Amino acid sequence: MRLLRLLFAAKAAIFRTLPLVRDARVPLSLKVVAALIGLLIISPLDLFGDIPVLGALDDAALLTLLCVWFVSHAARHVEPVPACRRLGSALAVRQA
Repeated sequence: MRLLRLLFAAKAAIFRTLPLVRDARVPLSLKVVAALIGLLIISPLDLFGDIPVLGALDDAALLTLLCVWFVSHAARHVEPVPACRRLGSALAVRQA
């Protein structure tokens, strides 16, 4: 049950990441830090090495965790709304 909740939270965070990156209310410094960490994760240098059992899936897991982290920090700068505009979205994202 906990794993299923974690997967749904990860999916929601991944779909919220791009609108939050485009949102002007989210600080540029937070966007830059998340982008640099993302580049570090997918870089061919692989500073951290692969987890032996997971192989290439560790990069996907780390990128998912990065999306969850980014959404949780960016949500502080975007006001929550009670009625969601999109299914699964709890943040008001300004339309460009």
